[in-house]
Amino acid sequence: DIYCAGRDGSTKGACVAKRKGLVINDRQLDRCDDLLQRLKEVSGSSFLALISTSGQPITTASDEYHPETLSLASLAASSFAATQQLAKILEENEFTLLFHEGKGLNLHVSQVTDQVLLIVTFGRETQVGKVRLYTQRAIEVLRQIFEGPDDDEGPAMDSGFEADAGLAIDDLFKDL
Repeated sequence: DIYCAGRDGSTKGACVAKRKGLVINDRQLDRCDDLLQRLKEVSGSSFLALISTSGQPITTASDEYHPETLSLASLAASSFAATQQLAKILEENEFTLLFHEGKGLNLHVSQVTDQVLLIVTFGRETQVGKVRLYTQRAIEVLRQIFEGPDDDEGPAMDSGFEADAGLAIDDLFKDL
């Protein structure tokens, strides 16, 4: 569901996503947009989306319009729900990640919170480990945006993290 309200409570103003207590205000949405754009740049991803577990898009980051965003969100949420059921059958607490590898494109779906998923698509030329590393840090930050207090200074993927991540990636592949 989408809930629209101004800061004064009127129906004029910002639209926010709302689902079973999930309310995203303008500031949180701006922070999510900034983080997704940064993640897209550092990871080499082509399309990113935050969606609700019910399959509703919250926000996206892409260089070009993705006409099937609603379908992608719905199918990714459904697939994630099925994966959660597989975890229960296997007596696993939960699976928090889906990964699909294609001939030209890969799909990475991660759980951010109980109500939010992150979709990342990237080409075969992009290293999976690089995407996973940056995505994990982004999820930590996104969790704080959704679950933490809405303060003026929020967590960020800073340049220090980027340098540390680069060293970690280099270390992983030093023997290759």
